[in-house]
Amino acid sequence: MIPPILHQTWKTESVPARFQAYVDSWKRHHPHWTIMFWSDRKLLEFVAEHYPDFLPIYCGYIGVERADAGRYLLLHHFGGVYADIDCECVAPFDPLLTEDRIVLCKEPDTHAVQQADFRGLPYLLFNGTMASPPHHPFWPHLMSLLPNLARAKEVLDATGPCVLTSAQVSYGDQNAFAIHSSSLFAPIDSSGRTPAPAQGDSPTLSIHRWAGTWLGTRPANRFRDRLRTQAFRLWYLATRGQRLDEAQTRAGVDRAAIEAAPPTGGNVALLVPLRDAADHILPFLELVRALDYPKDKIKLVFCEGDSVDGSFERLKAAVAPLAADYRGVVLLQKHVGTPLDRLKRAKRRLQRVRRGTIAKVRNHLIDHGLDASDDWALWIDIDVWRFQPDVLNRLIGSGHRIVVPNCVKVVGGDSFDLNSFITTQPQKDYRYYRDVRGGLHQPRAYSMCRLHLSDVRHLDIIGLDGVGGTMLLVDAALHRGGLRFPELPYRDLVETEGFGVLAKDVGVQPVGLPKLEILHVPW
Repeated sequence: MIPPILHQTWKTESVPARFQAYVDSWKRHHPHWTIMFWSDRKLLEFVAEHYPDFLPIYCGYIGVERADAGRYLLLHHFGGVYADIDCECVAPFDPLLTEDRIVLCKEPDTHAVQQADFRGLPYLLFNGTMASPPHHPFWPHLMSLLPNLARAKEVLDATGPCVLTSAQVSYGDQNAFAIHSSSLFAPIDSSGRTPAPAQGDSPTLSIHRWAGTWLGTRPANRFRDRLRTQAFRLWYLATRGQRLDEAQTRAGVDRAAIEAAPPTGGNVALLVPLRDAADHILPFLELVRALDYPKDKIKLVFCEGDSVDGSFERLKAAVAPLAADYRGVVLLQKHVGTPLDRLKRAKRRLQRVRRGTIAKVRNHLIDHGLDASDDWALWIDIDVWRFQPDVLNRLIGSGHRIVVPNCVKVVGGDSFDLNSFITTQPQKDYRYYRDVRGGLHQPRAYSMCRLHLSDVRHLDIIGLDGVGGTMLLVDAALHRGGLRFPELPYRDLVETEGFGVLAKDVGVQPVGLPKLEILHVPW
Protein backbone atom coordinates (compact mmCIF):
# COMPACT_ATOMS: atom_id res chain seq x y z
CA MET A 1 0.00 0.00 0.00
CA ILE A 2 1.00 3.65 -0.24
CA PRO A 3 2.69 4.75 3.01
CA PRO A 4 1.84 8.09 4.71
CA ILE A 5 4.99 9.87 3.55
CA LEU A 6 5.19 13.20 1.73
CA HIS A 7 8.26 14.07 -0.38
CA GLN A 8 9.02 17.61 -1.50
CA THR A 9 12.17 19.03 -3.08
CA TRP A 10 13.81 22.42 -3.46
CA LYS A 11 17.26 23.74 -4.30
CA THR A 12 18.08 24.58 -0.67
CA GLU A 13 16.76 23.87 2.82
CA SER A 14 14.96 27.23 2.81
CA VAL A 15 11.66 27.45 0.97
CA PRO A 16 10.98 30.78 -0.79
CA ALA A 17 8.34 32.81 1.02
CA ARG A 18 5.96 32.69 -1.94
CA PHE A 19 5.69 28.90 -1.61
CA GLN A 20 5.48 28.64 2.17
CA ALA A 21 1.68 28.67 2.32
CA TYR A 22 1.55 25.79 -0.19
CA VAL A 23 4.06 23.79 1.84
CA ASP A 24 2.12 24.44 5.02
CA SER A 25 -1.11 23.25 3.38
CA TRP A 26 0.27 19.72 3.20
CA LYS A 27 1.21 19.71 6.86
CA ARG A 28 -2.23 21.06 7.81
CA HIS A 29 -4.07 18.26 5.99
CA HIS A 30 -1.63 15.53 7.07
CA PRO A 31 -0.57 16.24 10.66
CA HIS A 32 0.48 12.66 11.32
CA TRP A 33 2.33 11.96 8.09
CA THR A 34 6.10 11.77 7.77
CA ILE A 35 7.30 14.84 5.87
CA MET A 36 10.59 14.34 3.99
CA PHE A 37 11.99 17.55 2.53
CA TRP A 38 14.88 17.12 0.09
CA SER A 39 17.34 19.84 -0.82
CA ASP A 40 19.56 19.39 -3.87
CA ARG A 41 22.40 18.29 -1.60
CA LYS A 42 20.28 15.75 0.30
CA LEU A 43 18.91 14.37 -2.94
CA LEU A 44 22.43 13.97 -4.31
CA GLU A 45 23.48 12.03 -1.20
CA PHE A 46 20.36 9.85 -1.49
CA VAL A 47 21.06 8.94 -5.12
CA ALA A 48 24.73 8.26 -4.40
CA GLU A 49 23.84 5.91 -1.54
CA HIS A 50 20.89 4.02 -2.98
CA TYR A 51 21.27 4.30 -6.77
CA PRO A 52 25.03 4.55 -7.43
CA ASP A 53 24.73 3.10 -10.94
CA PHE A 54 22.49 6.00 -11.92
CA LEU A 55 24.70 8.64 -10.31
CA PRO A 56 26.75 9.55 -13.45
CA ILE A 57 23.56 10.26 -15.40
CA TYR A 58 22.07 12.14 -12.46
CA CYS A 59 25.11 14.37 -12.05
CA GLY A 60 24.95 15.30 -15.72
CA TYR A 61 21.43 16.68 -15.39
CA ILE A 62 20.45 20.31 -15.02
CA GLY A 63 18.43 21.28 -11.94
CA VAL A 64 14.90 20.40 -13.03
CA GLU A 65 16.05 17.11 -14.56
CA ARG A 66 17.64 16.14 -11.24
CA ALA A 67 14.38 17.03 -9.50
CA ASP A 68 12.38 14.91 -11.95
CA ALA A 69 14.64 11.86 -11.69
CA GLY A 70 14.93 12.29 -7.94
CA ARG A 71 11.17 12.14 -7.39
CA TYR A 72 10.92 8.86 -9.31
CA LEU A 73 13.71 7.35 -7.20
CA LEU A 74 12.19 8.60 -3.95
CA LEU A 75 8.84 7.02 -4.81
CA HIS A 76 10.57 3.78 -5.74
CA HIS A 77 12.65 3.62 -2.57
CA PHE A 78 10.24 4.95 0.06
CA GLY A 79 6.86 5.09 -1.63
CA GLY A 80 4.38 7.73 -0.52
CA VAL A 81 3.32 10.97 -2.18
CA TYR A 82 5.53 13.38 -4.10
CA ALA A 83 4.35 16.99 -4.57
CA ASP A 84 6.03 20.02 -6.13
CA ILE A 85 6.32 22.97 -3.77
CA ASP A 86 3.99 25.00 -5.97
CA CYS A 87 1.22 22.45 -5.35
CA GLU A 88 -1.44 23.41 -2.80
CA CYS A 89 -3.14 20.62 -0.89
CA VAL A 90 -6.89 21.19 -0.52
CA ALA A 91 -8.00 17.83 0.92
CA PRO A 92 -6.40 14.92 2.79
CA PHE A 93 -4.69 12.26 0.68
CA ASP A 94 -5.52 9.53 3.20
CA PRO A 95 -8.07 7.85 0.86
CA LEU A 96 -5.20 7.06 -1.49
CA LEU A 97 -3.31 5.06 1.16
CA THR A 98 -5.42 1.96 0.49
CA GLU A 99 -4.15 1.83 -3.11
CA ASP A 100 -1.64 -0.80 -4.16
CA ARG A 101 -1.31 0.92 -7.56
CA ILE A 102 0.61 4.00 -8.68
CA VAL A 103 -1.76 6.96 -8.60
CA LEU A 104 -1.31 9.48 -11.41
CA CYS A 105 -3.42 12.10 -13.11
CA LYS A 106 -3.39 13.54 -16.60
CA GLU A 107 -2.33 17.07 -17.35
CA PRO A 108 -5.06 19.39 -18.65
CA ASP A 109 -6.09 18.75 -22.25
CA THR A 110 -4.63 22.09 -23.34
CA HIS A 111 -1.18 20.79 -22.39
CA ALA A 112 -1.72 17.51 -24.20
CA VAL A 113 -2.59 19.37 -27.40
CA GLN A 114 0.69 21.28 -27.14
CA GLN A 115 3.00 18.42 -26.20
CA ALA A 116 1.43 14.95 -26.44
CA ASP A 117 -0.37 15.05 -29.77
CA PHE A 118 2.61 15.46 -32.10
CA ARG A 119 4.54 12.86 -30.13
CA GLY A 120 1.73 10.37 -30.70
CA LEU A 121 1.00 10.02 -26.98
CA PRO A 122 -2.66 9.42 -26.00
CA TYR A 123 -2.45 11.96 -23.15
CA LEU A 124 0.13 13.68 -20.97
CA LEU A 125 0.66 12.52 -17.40
CA PHE A 126 1.34 15.03 -14.64
CA ASN A 127 4.51 14.40 -12.64
CA GLY A 128 4.11 17.30 -10.17
CA THR A 129 2.05 15.15 -7.78
CA MET A 130 2.19 11.36 -7.73
CA ALA A 131 1.59 8.56 -5.24
CA SER A 132 3.12 5.10 -5.18
CA PRO A 133 3.72 2.00 -3.07
CA PRO A 134 7.42 1.45 -2.31
CA HIS A 135 9.58 -0.70 -4.60
CA HIS A 136 7.05 -0.73 -7.41
CA PRO A 137 8.65 -2.30 -10.53
CA PHE A 138 7.32 0.45 -12.79
CA TRP A 139 9.92 2.93 -11.56
CA PRO A 140 12.95 0.86 -12.71
CA HIS A 141 11.18 0.50 -16.06
CA LEU A 142 10.93 4.27 -16.31
CA MET A 143 14.51 4.80 -15.15
CA SER A 144 15.78 2.39 -17.80
CA LEU A 145 14.60 4.85 -20.47
CA LEU A 146 16.45 7.85 -19.06
CA PRO A 147 20.10 7.15 -20.00
CA ASN A 148 19.31 7.26 -23.74
CA LEU A 149 17.51 10.58 -23.24
CA ALA A 150 20.20 12.31 -21.20
CA ARG A 151 20.92 14.78 -24.02
CA ALA A 152 17.34 15.35 -25.15
CA LYS A 153 16.63 19.00 -25.86
CA GLU A 154 13.33 19.15 -24.02
CA VAL A 155 13.13 18.43 -20.29
CA LEU A 156 9.71 16.97 -21.04
CA ASP A 157 11.43 14.17 -22.98
CA ALA A 158 14.59 13.85 -20.91
CA THR A 159 12.95 13.27 -17.52
CA GLY A 160 9.54 14.94 -17.51
CA PRO A 161 5.90 14.19 -18.34
CA CYS A 162 6.49 12.93 -21.90
CA VAL A 163 8.90 10.16 -20.92
CA LEU A 164 6.73 9.37 -17.86
CA THR A 165 3.76 8.94 -20.19
CA SER A 166 5.73 6.80 -22.65
CA ALA A 167 6.93 4.59 -19.82
CA GLN A 168 3.40 4.16 -18.49
CA VAL A 169 1.92 3.39 -21.91
CA SER A 170 4.67 0.85 -22.68
CA TYR A 171 4.59 -0.87 -19.27
CA GLY A 172 3.54 -4.50 -19.43
CA ASP A 173 0.94 -4.38 -16.64
CA GLN A 174 -1.58 -1.59 -17.15
CA ASN A 175 -3.42 -2.69 -14.00
CA ALA A 176 -0.52 -1.24 -12.06
CA PHE A 177 -1.90 2.30 -12.47
CA ALA A 178 -4.82 4.32 -11.21
CA ILE A 179 -4.92 7.12 -13.78
CA HIS A 180 -7.31 9.96 -13.01
CA SER A 181 -8.47 13.03 -14.87
CA SER A 182 -6.56 16.27 -14.36
CA SER A 183 -9.07 17.34 -11.75
CA LEU A 184 -7.33 15.17 -9.13
CA PHE A 185 -4.00 17.05 -8.88
CA ALA A 186 -3.97 19.59 -11.75
CA PRO A 187 -7.46 21.10 -12.19
CA ILE A 188 -6.19 24.31 -13.80
CA ASP A 189 -3.81 24.67 -16.73
CA SER A 190 -0.67 26.78 -16.98
CA SER A 191 -2.71 29.72 -18.31
CA GLY A 192 -5.00 29.67 -15.28
CA ARG A 193 -7.95 28.16 -17.14
CA THR A 194 -10.20 25.60 -15.46
CA PRO A 195 -11.75 23.07 -17.85
CA ALA A 196 -15.49 22.54 -17.66
CA PRO A 197 -16.36 19.66 -15.30
CA ALA A 198 -16.90 16.33 -17.01
CA GLN A 199 -18.70 13.21 -15.90
CA GLY A 200 -16.31 10.93 -14.06
CA ASP A 201 -13.91 13.69 -12.98
CA SER A 202 -12.02 12.88 -9.80
CA PRO A 203 -12.49 15.05 -6.70
CA THR A 204 -9.68 17.59 -6.35
CA LEU A 205 -7.10 16.80 -3.67
CA SER A 206 -4.43 19.33 -4.67
CA ILE A 207 -3.95 22.20 -7.11
CA HIS A 208 -0.79 22.81 -9.07
CA ARG A 209 -0.15 26.55 -9.34
CA TRP A 210 2.26 26.33 -12.32
CA ALA A 211 4.91 28.65 -10.90
CA GLY A 212 7.32 27.42 -13.57
CA THR A 213 10.39 27.70 -11.37
CA TRP A 214 12.40 25.67 -13.89
CA LEU A 215 11.66 28.04 -16.78
CA GLY A 216 13.78 31.01 -17.76
CA THR A 217 12.86 34.29 -16.09
CA ARG A 218 13.84 36.75 -18.82
CA PRO A 219 10.83 39.04 -19.34
CA ALA A 220 9.33 39.28 -22.79
CA ASN A 221 9.72 42.55 -24.69
CA ARG A 222 7.06 42.29 -27.37
CA PHE A 223 7.79 45.67 -28.95
CA ARG A 224 11.47 44.85 -29.34
CA ASP A 225 10.66 41.38 -30.69
CA ARG A 226 8.24 42.82 -33.27
CA LEU A 227 10.92 45.22 -34.49
CA ARG A 228 13.44 42.38 -34.72
CA THR A 229 10.99 40.20 -36.61
CA GLN A 230 10.24 42.95 -39.11
CA ALA A 231 13.94 43.71 -39.69
CA PHE A 232 14.95 40.08 -40.19
CA ARG A 233 11.91 39.41 -42.39
CA LEU A 234 12.83 42.29 -44.70
CA TRP A 235 16.35 40.88 -45.02
CA TYR A 236 14.87 37.46 -45.71
CA LEU A 237 12.62 38.79 -48.47
CA ALA A 238 15.52 40.63 -50.07
CA THR A 239 17.92 37.67 -50.08
CA ARG A 240 15.84 34.48 -50.42
CA GLY A 241 16.31 34.19 -54.19
CA GLN A 242 14.39 31.99 -56.59
CA ARG A 243 11.96 29.53 -55.02
CA LEU A 244 9.23 27.10 -55.95
CA ASP A 245 5.62 28.17 -56.20
CA GLU A 246 4.06 26.25 -53.32
CA ALA A 247 0.58 25.75 -54.73
CA GLN A 248 1.91 24.71 -58.13
CA THR A 249 4.37 22.27 -56.53
CA ARG A 250 1.62 20.61 -54.51
CA ALA A 251 -0.65 20.44 -57.55
CA GLY A 252 2.10 18.60 -59.42
CA VAL A 253 1.69 15.52 -57.22
CA ASP A 254 -0.93 13.09 -58.51
CA ARG A 255 -3.89 12.77 -56.11
CA ALA A 256 -4.37 9.12 -57.00
CA ALA A 257 -0.83 8.36 -55.81
CA ILE A 258 -1.38 10.33 -52.63
CA GLU A 259 -4.61 8.54 -51.77
CA ALA A 260 -3.37 5.04 -52.59
CA ALA A 261 -2.79 2.47 -49.84
CA PRO A 262 0.76 1.36 -48.96
CA PRO A 263 2.08 -1.23 -51.41
CA THR A 264 1.33 -4.89 -50.84
CA GLY A 265 4.21 -6.09 -53.00
CA GLY A 266 7.76 -6.46 -51.74
CA ASN A 267 9.94 -5.34 -54.65
CA VAL A 268 12.49 -2.79 -53.44
CA ALA A 269 14.67 -0.46 -55.49
CA LEU A 270 17.70 0.36 -53.39
CA LEU A 271 18.74 3.85 -54.56
CA VAL A 272 22.28 5.05 -53.80
CA PRO A 273 23.73 8.41 -54.84
CA LEU A 274 27.52 8.58 -54.54
CA ARG A 275 30.41 10.89 -55.17
CA ASP A 276 34.07 10.31 -54.34
CA ALA A 277 33.12 7.17 -52.44
CA ALA A 278 35.53 4.57 -53.81
CA ASP A 279 36.56 3.36 -50.36
CA HIS A 280 32.95 2.79 -49.28
CA ILE A 281 31.70 0.70 -52.20
CA LEU A 282 32.84 -2.80 -51.23
CA PRO A 283 31.93 -2.49 -47.50
CA PHE A 284 28.55 -1.08 -48.49
CA LEU A 285 27.81 -4.00 -50.81
CA GLU A 286 28.70 -6.45 -48.04
CA LEU A 287 26.33 -4.65 -45.71
CA VAL A 288 23.53 -4.85 -48.26
CA ARG A 289 24.27 -8.54 -48.82
CA ALA A 290 23.66 -9.14 -45.10
CA LEU A 291 20.08 -7.85 -45.25
CA ASP A 292 17.60 -10.57 -44.30
CA TYR A 293 15.44 -9.65 -47.27
CA PRO A 294 15.03 -11.79 -50.40
CA LYS A 295 17.70 -10.79 -52.92
CA ASP A 296 15.38 -11.54 -55.80
CA LYS A 297 13.17 -8.69 -54.60
CA ILE A 298 15.98 -6.11 -54.41
CA LYS A 299 17.16 -4.01 -57.32
CA LEU A 300 20.42 -2.11 -56.86
CA VAL A 301 20.47 1.35 -58.43
CA PHE A 302 23.55 3.59 -58.16
CA CYS A 303 24.05 7.10 -59.49
CA GLU A 304 27.58 8.49 -59.52
CA GLY A 305 28.53 12.01 -60.42
CA ASP A 306 31.52 14.35 -60.49
CA SER A 307 33.85 11.93 -58.70
CA VAL A 308 37.61 12.36 -59.00
CA ASP A 309 38.66 9.20 -57.15
CA GLY A 310 37.63 6.60 -59.73
CA SER A 311 34.37 5.73 -57.95
CA PHE A 312 32.46 4.81 -61.10
CA GLU A 313 35.13 2.41 -62.36
CA ARG A 314 35.38 0.72 -58.98
CA LEU A 315 31.59 0.53 -58.76
CA LYS A 316 31.30 -1.16 -62.17
CA ALA A 317 33.89 -3.76 -61.20
CA ALA A 318 32.28 -4.40 -57.81
CA VAL A 319 28.70 -4.93 -59.05
CA ALA A 320 29.55 -6.92 -62.18
CA PRO A 321 29.40 -10.29 -60.33
CA LEU A 322 26.13 -9.40 -58.58
CA ALA A 323 23.72 -9.33 -61.52
CA ALA A 324 22.63 -12.92 -60.90
CA ASP A 325 22.08 -12.34 -57.17
CA TYR A 326 19.62 -9.47 -57.31
CA ARG A 327 16.45 -8.57 -59.14
CA GLY A 328 18.48 -6.09 -61.15
CA VAL A 329 21.52 -3.83 -61.11
CA VAL A 330 21.41 -0.34 -62.65
CA LEU A 331 24.36 2.06 -62.93
CA LEU A 332 23.69 5.70 -63.68
CA GLN A 333 25.75 8.85 -63.92
CA LYS A 334 24.68 12.44 -63.39
CA HIS A 335 27.35 15.12 -63.71
CA VAL A 336 26.22 18.47 -62.37
CA GLY A 337 29.59 20.22 -62.35
CA THR A 338 29.28 21.59 -58.81
CA PRO A 339 32.59 21.63 -56.94
CA LEU A 340 32.62 20.03 -53.49
CA ASP A 341 35.12 20.71 -50.70
CA ARG A 342 34.39 18.10 -48.04
CA LEU A 343 36.10 20.20 -45.37
CA LYS A 344 33.60 23.00 -45.97
CA ARG A 345 30.53 20.96 -46.91
CA ALA A 346 28.66 21.87 -43.70
CA LYS A 347 28.98 25.64 -44.14
CA ARG A 348 25.52 27.18 -44.09
CA ARG A 349 26.24 29.51 -47.01
CA LEU A 350 26.93 26.47 -49.24
CA GLN A 351 23.81 24.47 -48.47
CA ARG A 352 21.50 25.91 -51.10
CA VAL A 353 23.85 24.91 -53.93
CA ARG A 354 25.10 21.68 -52.32
CA ARG A 355 21.71 20.30 -51.39
CA GLY A 356 20.05 21.54 -54.55
CA THR A 357 22.65 19.51 -56.43
CA ILE A 358 21.93 16.41 -54.33
CA ALA A 359 18.23 16.86 -55.09
CA LYS A 360 18.99 16.82 -58.82
CA VAL A 361 20.85 13.54 -58.42
CA ARG A 362 18.02 12.02 -56.40
CA ASN A 363 15.46 13.07 -58.99
CA HIS A 364 17.67 11.58 -61.72
CA LEU A 365 17.54 8.30 -59.79
CA ILE A 366 13.74 8.53 -59.65
CA ASP A 367 13.48 9.20 -63.38
CA HIS A 368 15.91 6.53 -64.54
CA GLY A 369 16.12 4.03 -61.67
CA LEU A 370 12.48 3.39 -60.79
CA ASP A 371 9.91 1.59 -62.91
CA ALA A 372 6.46 0.10 -62.52
CA SER A 373 7.85 -3.11 -61.02
CA ASP A 374 9.17 -1.31 -57.93
CA ASP A 375 6.96 -1.20 -54.84
CA TRP A 376 9.38 0.59 -52.54
CA ALA A 377 12.31 2.96 -52.94
CA LEU A 378 14.94 2.59 -50.23
CA TRP A 379 17.40 5.48 -50.27
CA ILE A 380 20.73 4.79 -48.55
CA ASP A 381 23.82 6.95 -48.40
CA ILE A 382 26.89 4.93 -49.24
CA ASP A 383 28.72 6.12 -46.11
CA VAL A 384 26.17 4.50 -43.82
CA TRP A 385 28.36 1.74 -42.44
CA ARG A 386 26.26 -0.25 -39.97
CA PHE A 387 22.61 -1.29 -39.87
CA GLN A 388 20.73 -4.32 -38.61
CA PRO A 389 19.93 -7.08 -41.11
CA ASP A 390 16.21 -6.64 -40.37
CA VAL A 391 16.19 -2.87 -40.93
CA LEU A 392 14.30 -3.07 -44.23
CA ASN A 393 11.65 -5.38 -42.80
CA ARG A 394 11.20 -3.06 -39.84
CA LEU A 395 10.84 0.02 -42.01
CA ILE A 396 8.25 -1.66 -44.23
CA GLY A 397 6.58 -3.18 -41.17
CA SER A 398 5.88 0.29 -39.75
CA GLY A 399 2.87 0.46 -42.07
CA HIS A 400 3.74 3.95 -43.32
CA ARG A 401 4.63 5.15 -46.78
CA ILE A 402 7.57 7.38 -45.86
CA VAL A 403 9.78 6.15 -43.01
CA VAL A 404 13.24 6.92 -41.64
CA PRO A 405 15.33 5.28 -38.91
CA ASN A 406 17.46 7.23 -36.46
CA CYS A 407 20.88 7.79 -38.02
CA VAL A 408 23.61 8.26 -35.40
CA LYS A 409 27.40 8.13 -35.28
CA VAL A 410 27.55 6.07 -32.08
CA VAL A 411 24.94 3.77 -30.60
CA GLY A 412 22.72 5.74 -28.27
CA GLY A 413 24.26 9.04 -29.36
CA ASP A 414 22.76 12.21 -30.77
CA SER A 415 21.07 12.02 -34.15
CA PHE A 416 23.54 12.58 -36.98
CA ASP A 417 20.95 13.10 -39.70
CA LEU A 418 19.46 16.37 -38.53
CA ASN A 419 17.27 16.60 -41.63
CA SER A 420 14.80 14.32 -39.85
CA PHE A 421 13.04 16.71 -37.50
CA ILE A 422 9.83 17.75 -35.78
CA THR A 423 9.02 21.45 -35.79
CA THR A 424 8.15 22.63 -32.28
CA GLN A 425 7.98 26.39 -32.89
CA PRO A 426 6.12 26.91 -36.19
CA GLN A 427 5.64 30.65 -35.73
CA LYS A 428 7.89 32.77 -37.95
CA ASP A 429 9.35 35.30 -35.53
CA TYR A 430 12.75 36.97 -35.71
CA ARG A 431 14.44 33.74 -34.63
CA TYR A 432 13.10 31.99 -37.72
CA TYR A 433 14.18 34.68 -40.19
CA ARG A 434 17.54 35.06 -38.46
CA ASP A 435 18.26 31.41 -39.26
CA VAL A 436 17.55 31.71 -42.99
CA ARG A 437 20.67 31.56 -45.19
CA GLY A 438 20.45 31.62 -48.97
CA GLY A 439 16.70 31.20 -48.83
CA LEU A 440 16.94 28.08 -46.60
CA HIS A 441 15.85 27.81 -42.99
CA GLN A 442 18.97 26.47 -41.27
CA PRO A 443 18.66 26.57 -37.47
CA ARG A 444 21.62 25.48 -35.40
CA ALA A 445 21.81 21.81 -34.46
CA TYR A 446 20.68 22.41 -30.91
CA SER A 447 18.03 25.03 -31.65
CA MET A 448 14.89 24.51 -29.58
CA CYS A 449 12.71 25.06 -32.66
CA ARG A 450 13.26 21.45 -33.74
CA LEU A 451 13.38 18.05 -32.11
CA HIS A 452 15.37 15.23 -33.65
CA LEU A 453 14.89 11.51 -33.26
CA SER A 454 17.43 11.15 -30.45
CA ASP A 455 15.40 13.71 -28.46
CA VAL A 456 12.36 11.40 -28.39
CA ARG A 457 13.98 8.00 -28.00
CA HIS A 458 11.28 7.00 -25.53
CA LEU A 459 8.86 6.77 -28.49
CA ASP A 460 8.60 3.91 -30.96
CA ILE A 461 7.34 6.12 -33.78
CA ILE A 462 6.71 9.83 -34.36
CA GLY A 463 5.37 11.98 -37.17
CA LEU A 464 8.02 14.12 -38.85
CA ASP A 465 8.15 17.36 -40.79
CA GLY A 466 11.51 17.06 -42.55
CA VAL A 467 13.15 13.75 -43.36
CA GLY A 468 16.77 12.79 -43.85
CA GLY A 469 18.17 10.76 -46.69
CA THR A 470 20.89 8.71 -45.01
CA MET A 471 18.25 5.96 -45.06
CA LEU A 472 14.76 6.74 -46.28
CA LEU A 473 11.99 4.35 -47.32
CA VAL A 474 9.40 5.74 -49.74
CA ASP A 475 6.40 4.15 -51.40
CA ALA A 476 7.63 4.12 -55.03
CA ALA A 477 4.15 5.08 -56.24
CA LEU A 478 4.61 8.46 -54.57
CA HIS A 479 7.77 9.10 -56.56
CA ARG A 480 6.11 7.95 -59.76
CA GLY A 481 3.18 10.22 -58.93
CA GLY A 482 5.38 13.31 -58.86
CA LEU A 483 6.53 13.53 -55.23
CA ARG A 484 10.13 14.56 -55.83
CA PHE A 485 12.95 16.28 -54.01
CA PRO A 486 12.74 20.08 -54.34
CA GLU A 487 15.78 21.46 -56.14
CA LEU A 488 14.78 25.01 -55.24
CA PRO A 489 13.42 26.07 -51.85
CA TYR A 490 9.91 24.88 -51.03
CA ARG A 491 8.77 26.60 -47.84
CA ASP A 492 12.42 27.56 -47.25
CA LEU A 493 13.63 23.94 -47.48
CA VAL A 494 15.20 21.82 -50.23
CA GLU A 495 16.09 18.20 -50.95
CA THR A 496 14.98 15.66 -48.31
CA GLU A 497 13.77 18.31 -45.86
CA GLY A 498 11.64 19.93 -48.54
CA PHE A 499 10.47 16.47 -49.63
CA GLY A 500 9.21 15.67 -46.12
CA VAL A 501 7.36 18.96 -45.73
CA LEU A 502 5.88 18.66 -49.23
CA ALA A 503 4.72 15.09 -48.52
CA LYS A 504 3.00 16.24 -45.34
CA ASP A 505 1.40 19.18 -47.15
CA VAL A 506 -0.18 16.90 -49.76
CA GLY A 507 -1.46 14.49 -47.13
CA VAL A 508 1.22 11.81 -46.63
CA GLN A 509 2.67 11.87 -43.11
CA PRO A 510 6.38 10.91 -42.92
CA VAL A 511 7.36 9.10 -39.73
CA GLY A 512 10.56 8.37 -37.86
CA LEU A 513 11.50 5.35 -35.74
CA PRO A 514 13.62 6.79 -32.89
CA LYS A 515 14.65 3.40 -31.49
CA LEU A 516 15.75 1.95 -34.83
CA GLU A 517 19.36 3.12 -35.16
CA ILE A 518 21.73 2.98 -38.10
CA LEU A 519 25.35 4.14 -37.95
CA HIS A 520 26.94 6.72 -40.23
CA VAL A 521 30.68 6.90 -40.79
CA PRO A 522 31.84 9.36 -38.09
CA TRP A 523 33.13 12.17 -40.27
